[in-house]
Amino acid sequence: MADPAILIVGAGPVGLTVALALRRAGHAVRVVDAKPMGATGAIDPRAIALSHGSRLILERLGLWHKIVATPIEHVHVSQQQGFGQTRIEAEDYHLPALGHVTRLGLLTNTLLQAATEMGIAVTFDAELRSTAHADDHVAATISSGGADHQHTTPLLILAEGKPAGPGQRKDYGQTAIVTEAWSTTAHEGRAFERFTPEGPLALLPLDTGHSIVWCMRDEHAQGMLALNDAAFLARLNPAARFAHRTWTRVAARAAFPLTLLQASDSGQPREIALGNAAQTLHPVAGQGLNLGLRDAFELAEALRPGLSLGALAQYRKRRARDRAATIALTDQYVSLFSNQLVPLRVARGAGLALFNLVPPLRRAIARRMMYGLR
Repeated sequence: MADPAILIVGAGPVGLTVALALRRAGHAVRVVDAKPMGATGAIDPRAIALSHGSRLILERLGLWHKIVATPIEHVHVSQQQGFGQTRIEAEDYHLPALGHVTRLGLLTNTLLQAATEMGIAVTFDAELRSTAHADDHVAATISSGGADHQHTTPLLILAEGKPAGPGQRKDYGQTAIVTEAWSTTAHEGRAFERFTPEGPLALLPLDTGHSIVWCMRDEHAQGMLALNDAAFLARLNPAARFAHRTWTRVAARAAFPLTLLQASDSGQPREIALGNAAQTLHPVAGQGLNLGLRDAFELAEALRPGLSLGALAQYRKRRARDRAATIALTDQYVSLFSNQLVPLRVARGAGLALFNLVPPLRRAIARRMMYGLR
């Protein structure tokens, strides 16, 4: 008899969110992850920005009150070597915050604990080796404990790793230096995004300091990564002068090459890719994880009446516009703000100023960032 559990590959935030949402919708689920258990825990110091829409998803799952996060109440967007800026304020939308910043490891641990409390089986050191697709099930081979195990599932959800197979790939020639830094001035819930000729520099409020995501050309990243703390701060202070802060302390740094990866549909009706298994985006505007969480929640909602090929087809159709628009918008931001032709720099400045002066236009962009394309 076929195993009724939906098989989810990946115990990161997206995989665990879809597991929790499906379980609450009445489905049996099983989660496997190729990484050792500790690799998904609090040792991952990276910070992530959760949009207000993601907060609403986690609230509906009864999880938000368990998540430790710092609110973003003000967003300031500007460009280097050009005029124009845009300010977005939470109070303009009658919201306590536009989004929240949390550590990836802490978020994952919170979701993992919730999954354990709900009785969801999560197996680490378990790698998906192969799949065989039939009309009414997927036969998956899982390698765990030195042996291969067969799992028959009505639905295979891929939520870890990078997009595989044919699809879109674009190398931005940029690397993100990720760290945390502390200044002499409290963050007051302010986030900054500064577009520079080499890539965006984002300063996000986190606890008592800021999460720093500094995108730069590949050839400069390794040199920056090799600097000691004092030398790094000597570069950060002039680069982030627009935030009107003096940076006094910095944490360890890590580097992440930036590419756009988008998987093509596998053509298998009982296989769904979510999160990084579906697309890997540039961190500009912080849309990658939020898109994955929207997909995860909407999949569970689509299957609430029952798991059927019709429900899966409707889910794919309904989510296609938001996914395509978010990927395109993120890519266009990078292309638009990386071009340093003088006419385009002037046009960008005019655009930023226009956003700031025309509230309906600013609200439309802000809502797109918070909720996706609805």
